Amino acid sequence: MRTTSPQPLLSGRRRGGLRAALAAGAIVALLGAALQAATVSASSTAPGEGVGVPASTRLVAGDYHTCALYADGTIECWGYNYYGQLGDGSFGNSSLTPVSPFGLPTTIAVAPGASHTCALLASGAVKCWGYNAYGQLGNGTTSNWAIPVDVSGLTNAVALAAGNAHTCALLAGGGVKCWGYNGYGQLGDGTTTSSATPVSVSGLTNAVAVAAGLYHTCALLANGGVRCWGYGGYGQLGNGTTASSSIPVSPSGLTNATGVAVGDYHSCAILANGTGKCWGYNAYGQLGDGGTTTSYVPVNVSGLTNAAALDAGANHNCAVLATGTAKCWGNGGSGQLGNGSTANSSVPVVVSGLTNATAVSAGHDHSCALLGLGTARCWGYNGYGQLGNGTTTGSSVPVTLPSFNIGTGPVAVAAGGASHTCVLRGNGTVKCWGTNTSGQVGDGTTTERHAPAAVIGISTAMALAAGANHTCALLASGTVKCWGENGNGQLGNGSTSDSTVPVAVSGLSGVIGIAAGANHTCAVLGNGTAKCWGNNTNGRLGDGTTTQRTTPATVSGLANATAIAAGTAHSCALLASGAVKCWGLNTNGRLGDGTTTQRLTPTAVSSLSNAAALALGDAHSCALLASGAAKCWGLNTNGRLGDGTTTERHTPVNVSGLSNAVAIALGNGHTCAVLAGGSAKCWGLNANGQLGNGSTTASSSPVAVSSLPNAVAIATAGSHSCAVLAGGTAKCWGKNDDGQLGDGTTTERHTPVSVTGL
Repeated sequence: MRTTSPQPLLSGRRRGGLRAALAAGAIVALLGAALQAATVSASSTAPGEGVGVPASTRLVAGDYHTCALYADGTIECWGYNYYGQLGDGSFGNSSLTPVSPFGLPTTIAVAPGASHTCALLASGAVKCWGYNAYGQLGNGTTSNWAIPVDVSGLTNAVALAAGNAHTCALLAGGGVKCWGYNGYGQLGDGTTTSSATPVSVSGLTNAVAVAAGLYHTCALLANGGVRCWGYGGYGQLGNGTTASSSIPVSPSGLTNATGVAVGDYHSCAILANGTGKCWGYNAYGQLGDGGTTTSYVPVNVSGLTNAAALDAGANHNCAVLATGTAKCWGNGGSGQLGNGSTANSSVPVVVSGLTNATAVSAGHDHSCALLGLGTARCWGYNGYGQLGNGTTTGSSVPVTLPSFNIGTGPVAVAAGGASHTCVLRGNGTVKCWGTNTSGQVGDGTTTERHAPAAVIGISTAMALAAGANHTCALLASGTVKCWGENGNGQLGNGSTSDSTVPVAVSGLSGVIGIAAGANHTCAVLGNGTAKCWGNNTNGRLGDGTTTQRTTPATVSGLANATAIAAGTAHSCALLASGAVKCWGLNTNGRLGDGTTTQRLTPTAVSSLSNAAALALGDAHSCALLASGAAKCWGLNTNGRLGDGTTTERHTPVNVSGLSNAVAIALGNGHTCAVLAGGSAKCWGLNANGQLGNGSTTASSSPVAVSSLPNAVAIATAGSHSCAVLAGGTAKCWGKNDDGQLGDGTTTERHTPVSVTGL
């Protein structure tokens, strides 16, 4: 039972997840969710592709309450409410059905802790509510609040993590700030003094995710490293000792991590090859190594492969696999492992009946999964109604949340290299519009569409990729379907016949990210490898040949890849270390290796080691860095590299004046970025108004897109750009001759206009 004691003995909330991603496209990290605490921070890109709020940010379990974030930016919470952690203005009354926090603006992430909850707003500000005895609400007081209050002085947050009695925010530049209880140094500022306002974690400048537990905190770095701080009595800091630390320390021998999760007294990381490691307290088998011996250094999780996301509860963990199934291990006393029993397990066991899971979240003694249809299931302890099914009866197998539906608004956008656009909706369906000569709209016709049309037979999509005249969707099962032009085999179904409806890519499973070039397609798998198919002129498939492939071929010598990107005639992969490798056509130096020599297999981009996301265009490439800066290379006509010149670059150069970017997207001759706070800037070619600043004048440095508030995803194509806004709407601008802006007209627009029918 929950007590009213002010002592910080409540079990902590932990967040963990996959840095590399469940999505691919021309944008790659997204405001807030892009670097979401414990979820996805980097993703792949392709000409004209985009991603939106990752599934793993949308259903999150606290200790004894659960919260959901919907496509329109609203939040609902349910379960235990003694301290006002549901945010509806009341104290003490648990709710068996969802209630809305009072007066909360448009939100892009939610983080429930032990007895408090925080929300990230589209502006980069943060609001919190609930238990506040140690200042974990961050508003300078220690009073409990049953409605959201502002965290003091925080304006550039991009992700959140809520622990037992402390909270942390990842900032746009890769720094971290924490507030609340600090008795063991879990705020990371070099002291053990609690703080009711945010303080900076010492020495962290390249973090891409953060996870908060009972008395300790961990951060994932852009280079695949991990740092932990706070209480270390059970070895949960992973550095081989049981000493606590008020500044970040490195877990021993841990590299190529793509996600981090924190429990009460243990920690876990997911690696680029889809395996996992855990360390710390192990009495319940929560380290997953087949035993119950505590370990002060990371140990391998037995039999875990193709993991795509990971989260930690108090003494158990759950992982979503690239196949859409889920596994849990550790304490099972309340049925929180979901396998029909209440026995503990020191190795991962399969959660019963989950076949299309896209995300998982672990609370104190319960767990929840988001499914590809935008529905959800929960299992485990339910004494306060935290399973959301209207009862207080626990369940050792998943039960459906009857009132939960993530919504039908857009959460991601992909712009085709020619003249079509698609959006991924919160319920896993897809709508497309624009030119449709090859069936790239996917509605079973070749009729041009000036407003969104539903893609046939897609209901569990997790990500989109749009090429010149074809489109692909990554499904919750880890498989891929494509539609449209197929003359080069870019649909991957073994033929060269166009298709006006989605067809399955042959022999492809375990996919965590996709990208589409002009006439080729690529996928990154949960094991860190990649496959490509379609046009292979200049070696853009990376298999060491120039032979066209109508089914997926393995990219040679590529390991530990976490994201994939495809340009018109070249491709690149982001590695867990933060390095980047590219292959294919190298005219204008678009591969970034200092030469103009084409490469049939991956070659390293020069002097690039802290990339967090990628985007490729026709003849240029860009990387978003963990610091929020960006670097670009290749052709620079019209200033598309953004360095203030039009000089071609064969190695990366800095984009001028860009320091707080959280997403980047490339068209054929222009580039756009979303900034922390939801604004956007573009640069390069502007003949059709694709920079969105009301003019048609090219710019070699970033200019602000007009009247675009609260952007959470962006995509660019040949001569147009589109953005998804935090409220679940979309806007586009630029060339519109084929209706690719989706406003029901063919009128060119030099500033953003609303897409109709979403």
